[in-house]
Amino acid sequence: MNVIDYFDQARIISMLTRKDRREETLAEFSAKGFQINANTVKFFDAIAPKEANGFPNPGVQGCFLSHLTVLQEAAHLKASNVLILEDDIQFSKHINTYGNQAIESLKKMDWDIAYFGHTLKSTPNDLKWKSVSEPMQLSHFYAINGKAIGKFIQCLTDIKNRPAGHPDGGPMHYDGALNTIMHQNSDIKAYYYSVNLGYQRASKTDLHNLSFFDNYAMFKPMVSMARKVKRKVASMTR
Repeated sequence: MNVIDYFDQARIISMLTRKDRREETLAEFSAKGFQINANTVKFFDAIAPKEANGFPNPGVQGCFLSHLTVLQEAAHLKASNVLILEDDIQFSKHINTYGNQAIESLKKMDWDIAYFGHTLKSTPNDLKWKSVSEPMQLSHFYAINGKAIGKFIQCLTDIKNRPAGHPDGGPMHYDGALNTIMHQNSDIKAYYYSVNLGYQRASKTDLHNLSFFDNYAMFKPMVSMARKVKRKVASMTR
């Protein structure tokens, strides 16, 4: 069973306005033999607020609310588990081989949150799930087990509702919120796979200030081509 089909529900968070990312994600799934269907694996239309409401900027709030809403939807559906991806996902060239092994191992474990994508050092000679013991960057390719969905929803809601700068954690980037929850709840069983199975694809950001080149139309073809080359190289080396 592959890393997508194992999960009861899978959602790809994507802005409606980013048709480029959706097309690239469809191509990425197809290249690895994964299916996007209307039943269990589908795009989630990302929330796009106009105001920051205590978050660093509106885009950060939108990302946070989108992940939270996906979890709320999973809870409503009584999902056994949910896999959450972002639409800049680029799978490792080892996704099928190592991903299948990761799933077979995960089936035998008691887990709450599992990171398939991360920035930690990969150890392909020691394939296994490792306990999270340091802050995790990014939240573009991870899963939450059904038994823990309610807890994450409550903790995320508390973070959202606190004032900015609150000592227990107020509005913040979503990956920071997950780290805060894991730090404050030692009973959460958090793991990451020893080989990074998914990266962030090179593309224009929706969360941070645009680069100099993204701000000027005359540079867009050049930037687009450079990103395509970068993605191609990454697909062959990672």
